[in-house]
Amino acid sequence: MKPITTTIACALLLSGLAACKEEEKQPVTFFVENPAERSQRLATCELQDRSADDANCANAREAERQAASQRDAEGFQSTFGKPSF
Repeated sequence: MKPITTTIACALLLSGLAACKEEEKQPVTFFVENPAERSQRLATCELQDRSADDANCANAREAERQAASQRDAEGFQSTFGKPSF
């Protein structure tokens, strides 16, 4: 009976692993174009232990940096006008 139990346990383990699917990696442009997805991902990354190793966290952070830079540039232009250079 023990080999049957071991076989069933292995089958369950393998089917569980097969059901796990790695999350699709999104590029920075995706997070730039989808601010709601970006903020959701950043909130998830705050709770994640190894977010520095997660490509989606890194891409969402870079998209946030680019968006902040764009907001700063727009604020500068609205205050001082377009640069002449």
